[in-house]
Amino acid sequence: MTTLVRQLRIALVTILCIVVFAALFEFFNAVPTYLSLSDPIERGSAKSGSTLVFEALVWGVLFRAPGYLFNGTAPLLIVLAAAEWRSTKSWLPYLAIWLIAGLLATGFPITDPLRLAAALLAAAAVSYLYWLLAGKSARGWPQVWRKSEPASTRKLVNYAAYVLLAYLGYQLSGYLYHGGKLLWVTVVSEPGPGTPPFRAEYKRELTASQKVAMMDFPDPMSCLRKADTDELSVDRLKEMDWERIDNDEEANVCMFRLLGSYEDLSYATDWFKAQGFDVPNAFSSARPYIESDGTQRVVGMYSIRKNGPKFPTKGVVRRAFGSIPYGMSVNATWSKDGKQLLWVNTNYSTL
Repeated sequence: MTTLVRQLRIALVTILCIVVFAALFEFFNAVPTYLSLSDPIERGSAKSGSTLVFEALVWGVLFRAPGYLFNGTAPLLIVLAAAEWRSTKSWLPYLAIWLIAGLLATGFPITDPLRLAAALLAAAAVSYLYWLLAGKSARGWPQVWRKSEPASTRKLVNYAAYVLLAYLGYQLSGYLYHGGKLLWVTVVSEPGPGTPPFRAEYKRELTASQKVAMMDFPDPMSCLRKADTDELSVDRLKEMDWERIDNDEEANVCMFRLLGSYEDLSYATDWFKAQGFDVPNAFSSARPYIESDGTQRVVGMYSIRKNGPKFPTKGVVRRAFGSIPYGMSVNATWSKDGKQLLWVNTNYSTL
């Protein structure tokens, strides 16, 4: 019982720290925006001050935390359980663990100093929080448990532990594989823009997650369901393989590859409808929304509340996290003449 209670405490504290990390990361990201406001009156206003901070914290908890919890809880529990087993009571090892986890979660933002600083500060803060709540009380619970529990109980629990560790190991292998790809595109070899050349909306450096998506989906064919033909006809480009899509970066890259393969935006409405999206008349190919700079935008709307998440398509837990927002919209923006796709981005609606 002592062991079970201790492990429950570690799991709950880990979950709490992941949520706090998400909130702090958004908060530290918002601080430079607030400080950059040149007008003292504007900086002191409710919207620019306390509201900005509040919105950043809420955004972190509602949007970042679910993804971090899904991707990070299992590997962190494995590492922290190893630290518990060795009775690690010093704060510094936990600082190292959370710094590495924070960099992995945020895609190694080494090319964005402000984002990197936000990740490091948030990770340092939650490492101290974890140390206070669980780390500094680490002890040699396996030895205590062996002395206090009957042999039959220990045997049964050991078998259950082996099954759990095997499952966590399987999950961890996936995280390590993805983490290896993040490291590869960041340090070893950056992928090319692919075909058609992928472009992001904002002119900053591409994130490591975007680069991995570009590497995994380098061309339109890599985004389509398998077929006997390699011909990229108008109808063939509509056969996007959503079962291979795991995150927003992959969705944006693949939608860009396929939509960008058409001659102009006149095909966008039919493409979105073939994917199960609704297209408002005021944001359709026939009547695209004209931005202030003259670029043209077509929007596809998808009801998560009605249809469930568009992606991922498998996994009860993964789809549960994907069901948190009630709606998804995809904005596809073309050049002023409507002949070149500039970028694609995905947005979500939540309560």
